[in-house]
Amino acid sequence: MRIHKITLENFKTFTKLEYHANEEFNYIVGENNIGKSTILEAIQLWKVAFDRLIQSNGKKFYGQATPCYLGFESLFFLRLRDLNDIFHSHWKKKLTITLVLIHEEELYPLSIALEKPGIPNSYLRVKYDIEPFNKFRDKILEFGLSLREAIFIYQTRPIFHSVKNEPFYNNAQLLKKISLGKSQESIRNKILKSEKEGNFSSLEARLNNVFNSTFQIRFKNKNRQDEEYVRITIQEVDKKEVELSLLGSGLLQILEIFSTLEFINKKEHCLNVLLIDEPDSHIHSNLQSNLIDELKNNTNYQTFLISHNDRLISKAEEGELFFINKKAIEDKEVKSLPINSYSNVSNELANNLFSLDESQLRKIIILTEGKTDKAIMEMAWQKLNPDIEQPYHIISSGLDANELQRSGNADTVRRTIEFISTITNDLKIVGLFDNDREGNEQFKGLNNKIFESHSNETISRKHISKRIFGLLLPVPEHRSDFVTTNNITQRYFVMEHYFENPILESHNLKGDNILSTNVFEIQGNKTTFSTSLNSLNPADFEHFRILFNELDGLFTEENESS
Repeated sequence: MRIHKITLENFKTFTKLEYHANEEFNYIVGENNIGKSTILEAIQLWKVAFDRLIQSNGKKFYGQATPCYLGFESLFFLRLRDLNDIFHSHWKKKLTITLVLIHEEELYPLSIALEKPGIPNSYLRVKYDIEPFNKFRDKILEFGLSLREAIFIYQTRPIFHSVKNEPFYNNAQLLKKISLGKSQESIRNKILKSEKEGNFSSLEARLNNVFNSTFQIRFKNKNRQDEEYVRITIQEVDKKEVELSLLGSGLLQILEIFSTLEFINKKEHCLNVLLIDEPDSHIHSNLQSNLIDELKNNTNYQTFLISHNDRLISKAEEGELFFINKKAIEDKEVKSLPINSYSNVSNELANNLFSLDESQLRKIIILTEGKTDKAIMEMAWQKLNPDIEQPYHIISSGLDANELQRSGNADTVRRTIEFISTITNDLKIVGLFDNDREGNEQFKGLNNKIFESHSNETISRKHISKRIFGLLLPVPEHRSDFVTTNNITQRYFVMEHYFENPILESHNLKGDNILSTNVFEIQGNKTTFSTSLNSLNPADFEHFRILFNELDGLFTEENESS
């Protein structure tokens, strides 16, 4: 069983939208804040409401006259401040989510309406047309399943550690944990459920494929009846055997995904859906491509994946790529794109570049992680060189046409300069990365086939044949302890750190010191700070000279010809 189509009415970003799903894999891309994650939220909300309609015996839905409600506290998985945020138009007080399911060419349009009562932030009333639901029920009962077993929806979430003591759970308890968004609390039980003939070969094989290594999983409880907690260890070849709670976050995250999928793979004729929202944010770039390959090896579930990562999207086959932009919202419809139009999607990353005039194109074009970095750099140049025209044209990364609303990041910078390198030969371009953990990971992740090899000791990487660079923010002497040379995870330097501490303190930007060192992260409102810079003196920008010197040094004749 699969989701054939999703229709949203008056839900968050959308007045109305029809999404025509691929029945295997859905790569969803689009501008920032355009509503990609809203589609995943709609699927989850529909499932929570669907469960409310099922009678306790699991074989019938409640009658339409029976009141069914969703309490505000049960909407924890949605991004909400209050109930009004769930409606596109507050005054309508009603939204509708329809999932059209398909099984052997038979369609089941299951529409659920949620209505807001007069009491603020209390509950939503669930309404539906019972006839198509009963048709769906009859099909599920034919399979010998209950309605509660018919649909399984799981969204991956970042996991940085597992609980140390995990009791034994039965299947019903496991399903409840997963439905409550607490899947990571039952990871050992899910692993245990994948055991076949005394081993975990299927799960081990999936780990081996993703990590290009060899793993062995061991169940340590000799007597399940007398021991309260599940004890499971994992050992990578040539490494120490460790208990699950001691695993690194990358391995733990992949193990969590596949243990869950192994658990649901036993369910035939069901709707099994995997939701992955930007794996870029919590799975290392080196693992993401292998993860997608492994996910596509199994067709027992339908996957919806949101990503800005070109390496992942380029894996899309015909009918799997969906692009959400302003035109799609105006047309109220999202359909898969022909695979040969992928370049048109990527072109939106570079629209801002090719709209520049000739005088701007002659300058060094700098792509920053965000709009505040752009504002700070422009003011720094103006303060330090009041009578000299700025030799740079600075663009903040992100896809929104309105630069004031653009919200880019290190990943956007990396993707953009990689793409631009395929369509231009003459421009001088620098992708500027914060010298923090995320900036370093994306800088390191620049495609080795087209950029110089990465080294922890250097802050720039040049395109092999073009005047395009990736550059980490150079660190002035007064912030030298913000960057550990041999460890990219121990780096904290961002644009605001060029200013001295008293300035940051006066604008409430200085965070607490980390582990009794002089190192601290920037907190507070960066946008407000970036708009108040004109009141500062030129001397306050003195540390920016190291950045401008580094930028100019990239384009010396010797460097460009190397």
